[in-house]
Amino acid sequence: MKNIRAWALPLFLWVPLLLSLILSPLSWGVAIWPAALGLILALWVGWHRQQLLNLTAWFQQPRAVLPPLAAGIWEETFAAGYHWRRDQEAVHRQLTAQLVQLRDALEAMPDAVLLLDGRGQLRWVNQSSTRLLRLQWPEDMGKPLRYWLRTPQMQRFVNGESTSSIQMPAPTNPQHLLEGLRYPLADAGALIIFRDITRIRHLEMVRQDFVANVSHELRSPLTVIRGFVETLIDSPFGGDAEVSPQLKLMEQQTLRMQSLVEDLLTLARMETAGVNPDECETVSVAALVDDYLCALQDRIRAKALVLALRMDHGLGIFSLNVDLGSIVRNLLENAVKYTPSGRRIEIVWERRDNGLCFMVSDSGDGIAPEYLHRITERFYRVDKGRSRQLGGTGLGLAIVKHAVERYQGCLEVQSELGLGSCFTARFPLQMARALPLAEAVSDP
Repeated sequence: MKNIRAWALPLFLWVPLLLSLILSPLSWGVAIWPAALGLILALWVGWHRQQLLNLTAWFQQPRAVLPPLAAGIWEETFAAGYHWRRDQEAVHRQLTAQLVQLRDALEAMPDAVLLLDGRGQLRWVNQSSTRLLRLQWPEDMGKPLRYWLRTPQMQRFVNGESTSSIQMPAPTNPQHLLEGLRYPLADAGALIIFRDITRIRHLEMVRQDFVANVSHELRSPLTVIRGFVETLIDSPFGGDAEVSPQLKLMEQQTLRMQSLVEDLLTLARMETAGVNPDECETVSVAALVDDYLCALQDRIRAKALVLALRMDHGLGIFSLNVDLGSIVRNLLENAVKYTPSGRRIEIVWERRDNGLCFMVSDSGDGIAPEYLHRITERFYRVDKGRSRQLGGTGLGLAIVKHAVERYQGCLEVQSELGLGSCFTARFPLQMARALPLAEAVSDP
């Protein structure tokens, strides 16, 4: 059949040529040459068509067996095709082995790994998914994940409409806590990983309870020590040239320890308790800024700092007053503390298209890029010696970060060495509240 396909077309074209020459008035000696040339051309075309069909049939075979015999340029073509197919099969075997290794590695993971298509349907899951999420494979292939996880928050998470992570109780054991992470894929699908964080959460709660309990236990003895130190300073011992500096140092370190304990208790409160809307109120950020600037005015005047305020006094925020106070106090104290004398500090509170913005920008020494991602960690100090000399507990920015995130906001930090730093706390627009006219005062 293959030979008929190869020779039928050229012979079909040559036969009409032969008939036309026979019926023509030309003599047989003259007509024989066009007929012979047509036959040679038909044989040449038919032979090449047969070799092309042989090449096509050989490529359609599943494995790169030896090519059929050929001559001329087709022998070189078959040889090049054979080497190309052999290389492709070697690459295919290598990729297949790597895919098998990757699949085995994913199957061995203790985390649930799910591959979804663009419509949220299951394309592949590992064995841990059947253990943690009660999925069945391959029976559940092609089914939407929302059949098992029906909460609205989970629907937004799977569709990529909310944050890229979520926490939920395990379907197989409500006492266990799962954390889900979503990674979008280029083909409009998504890779979702669920991991059991029960032990991590338990250890975190133990740590929080330990810090809170220790801080509570330290508060009372520190208060007693401070009271005795103040009594000694006010007594005749406070006038002694040798004893007075020692008492002043004791008082300074006691105040520092009390400040550290208060910051630890503040962090513990933010970590363990959520925000109760019934306890929230409309807070005037501009009024908080005015109050804390008044408390810091001695240090501001001593350093001759220049303040530039752009405050929307008619804009309030619905939150706990203590949380907003912690944000404003820590950012202002850091700006005043780390800005050299005669420099400028800019403070902004306004509504923007992407949310409510409270910004404190200084013109100090700035922070190196390699330290920016760590400055909100507890007790982390870029310059430990300078920070301790200026005072502070190393918890201020950690408190600000936790306070902002309690209201689904974020803390942004921009800094450049020699040019200063800019700290921006952003809050959702739905937290905005209008203040009464009586509270709308002008900038100091």
